[in-house]
Formats: sequence, C-alpha cells, structure tokens
Amino acid sequence: MIYLDKLDHQGTVAVNDQYGPGYYRYALIGNTPNSPDSLRQIILKYVDSTVNNEDVEKKYIRYFIQFYRLSDNTKSYIKGKEDFWDIHNDINQELQDYLGEYRYERCKDDSSHGLWTLEVAGKRDTLENKCNR
Repeated sequence: MIYLDKLDHQGTVAVNDQYGPGYYRYALIGNTPNSPDSLRQIILKYVDSTVNNEDVEKKYIRYFIQFYRLSDNTKSYIKGKEDFWDIHNDINQELQDYLGEYRYERCKDDSSHGLWTLEVAGKRDTLENKCNR
C-alpha cells in the first residue's frame, strides 16, 4: 500500500445540505488480489491501522480514501504535482485502475453522527450507520 500524502486535500464540502470540512485522500495498492473479498480485507486492514474514526467524525462532514491499482498509469502520482486539482482530475480519470473507496459522510438530520461505507469492485457496503439512532 502506498499512501499518496501529496494528494491529501482538505476544504469545504457540501453533504446533505450541510457545509463543512472535508478530507480527501488517495492510496495505491500493488500486487492487487483478483478476489474482491481479499481486496476488501486489505483495504479494511489498512484503514483500521491508519484512520481514527472518532477523530474523523468530530472534524469532518465527508472523509474518503480512494484506492487505485499501482500501474504504469498511476505510479507517477507517487511524486505528486504542485496543483492538487490537476492531479485529482488525472487520477480520477484512471478508471481502469480504480479499486474502491472508504468513505464517511455526516447524516442528513444529525450533525454529530454519520455513515461509514466501503466500496470494492463496484459494490458498496455499509460498515457502520449511526444515522437515525
């Protein structure tokens, strides 16, 4: 797993008619397994060791890490670019290398809770839903 810290971006975002801080992150995965279940486990192990969910819930209304396959198309992103939006647009066009996303979004009617999801191989699963408790 190669975390692309040069692509970190924080800014104001809109989620469910709320405006607040968002944090976007990116990572590359080398030796990607063919099995979606194996890939899911790799991503979950990574985020369990790097993401403090309680801190995220306190600070952000949206947070995500997008995962891409390490390939000839994506390896240049390790070096980064001066302009976040240039590289953000570039990496988001690498759809053939897109693997999934770990995401938090604040609930629509509850400003202190949110929904955690994981998307792998086009399938989005709810990991934890604290909305409407």
